[in-house]
Amino acid sequence: MRQPEYGTNTPYLCDFIEICLCTQLLNSAKIRDLHQLEGKSKAQIAAQFGVSRSTVTSHLRSQSVHGGTGKGRSSNPDNYRNPSIPYGHAVKDGKLVLNKAEQRICKLVVELIKRQGQNKSEVARELSRRGLKNRAGRTKWDSKTVFNIFKRWKDKL
Repeated sequence: MRQPEYGTNTPYLCDFIEICLCTQLLNSAKIRDLHQLEGKSKAQIAAQFGVSRSTVTSHLRSQSVHGGTGKGRSSNPDNYRNPSIPYGHAVKDGKLVLNKAEQRICKLVVELIKRQGQNKSEVARELSRRGLKNRAGRTKWDSKTVFNIFKRWKDKL
C-alpha cells in the first residue's frame, strides 16, 4: 500500500491495538480475589484484564499478597497447573480428572497391599508379571511408585 503524501487530505486505514493506559483503575481487590480465592495465576489474570504480568504483581503487592504461588495453588483441581500429575488422574482443559485406566491399577495396588498383605516390592513384581504398563509405557514397576499410589489411594478406594 502506498503511503499518502504529507499535507494532503487523503484518507487511509489505521489499525488500533487496545491497551490499558490506566492500570491504576484496575480493581486490586478483584485481582487479589482471583489470585487467592479462585486460584488463578498472575499470567491468567493479566490475560483477562489485558495488562502485563508485572502489573498484576504490583497490584497484588499493594494488597499485601507477597511471595510465590502459595501452598496448593498450582494443585487446585479446577485450575491444575502442576507439572506433576498424580497417578490415577489426568489433566483435561486445565482440570484434574480421573483416568479410568490408571484407576484400575490404583485399585489393584490397594487390593494387594491392604487386603492381601503384600509389600510394595511384591506388588511391583506382580504388576510387572501381569504386564501392566506404567505411565512411561514400560511394564517394569518401581516399589516407590507403588508406595506413592498406595499412600494416595488407600483411604479413597
